[in-house]
This record gives sequence, structure tokens and C-alpha cells, in this order.
Amino acid sequence: MRGVGLLLPLLLLGCGSSKVAQCNQLAEVVNQTQGFMQEFEAEIQTFSESAAQVKNLDDIKLAASQYTTAVDKVVTNLDGLVGDLQSTTLRDEDLSQFRDEYVGVVQGFSTALTDAREAMDLVVQVESEAELPAKIEESQQQTMTAVASIETLSQTESQLINEVNGYCGAAQPVEPVAPSNPEGSAAPGTPADPATPPGEPVEPAPPAAPGS
Repeated sequence: MRGVGLLLPLLLLGCGSSKVAQCNQLAEVVNQTQGFMQEFEAEIQTFSESAAQVKNLDDIKLAASQYTTAVDKVVTNLDGLVGDLQSTTLRDEDLSQFRDEYVGVVQGFSTALTDAREAMDLVVQVESEAELPAKIEESQQQTMTAVASIETLSQTESQLINEVNGYCGAAQPVEPVAPSNPEGSAAPGTPADPATPPGEPVEPAPPAAPGS
């Protein structure tokens, strides 16, 4: 389980201070994901542990509701990140373009997670054990679609982060990160990992040397 976004430390060779400041400005906004994504991962781990110990319908519904609550919270945070990115003024046209593309990726993660949340909500709303198998199957199908979207967005994000790192003079590229699946499920056949946004954190660049 990973958070969205992580630009690496920058080796600013011959970059003007204005570009340095703007690279750091973008990194600072993206880096805010580290706090709420760590919290999300902890909550998903709690969901996984609960799902692995379910004994009856009430247990299944409780575990599923833990997931939907966690997703609601992280989607709110991702939507806030979109607002922060959109309000970040970058005079550098290339960085501005990177920011706009990254906004699209984050919005995609938010949409896919919302779809996964709705899929899990099918389990939360089950009223009887007789309904459970059909609802689990329906939930699985919807979750698979959301996970496919997350995987595609993960690759797009990794490529974009690499481009930003290269443009800003980052020390090393970011390797693509595939979403991982938490162990356990709400019941046999229940989707155990309804989608998580991937990504890597961003560290600010060191100040440019005088005259660079």
C-alpha cells in the first residue's frame, strides 16, 4: 500500500533559483500525501485483520464498513490535494504542465477508489446470509474494474514522477510501484484489496549554489 507522489532529492546543476524554488514548491504540495496515506494504510491493515477473522454476517459487514470509512477519508484528502495543486502557481511552463497532468492522475485515483468503496458497500448493505454470495460476486466484479484503473494510473504516475525528477535534476528515477494486496478478505471470495493509490513521497531540493 503506497501513497501518492514522491519526488526525489534534486541535484540542481546549472538550474536557476527560480526553477529550484518552483520544483520545491511542487514537491512540498505533493509530499503532504505522506501523512494521510500512512494513516490509510494502517486503517486498511485493520480491515484486513478483521476480515481474516470473520465468523458471521455481522462480522463481515463490520469489516467491510471499516474499509468504506477508510476510503471515504482518503478520497476527501485526495480531493483536497487536487485543490492544493490547482491553486499552486508555477511560472515555469513545463512544471505547470507536469502539475496539471498530476492533477489528472490524482483525480483518477479518487474516482477509482470511490468505485471500490461503492463495490464494498454492496457487502455492507447485505441484509441476510442468503444474499451474501451474489453480493460478494457483484462486489468482486466492480472491484476488479477499480483495481485495473489503479494499476494503469500507477504506471502513469510513475512515468510522470520520473519526468519531473529528470526535469528538476533528481538524483535517481522512481521505479513503478504496483499496488499490493492486503491479506485477508471479508469472506471467502470477498475482494481483499479494493484499490489503493500508489506513488512515492517528495523531498525538497537543496538550495541552489550562488550563481547557479
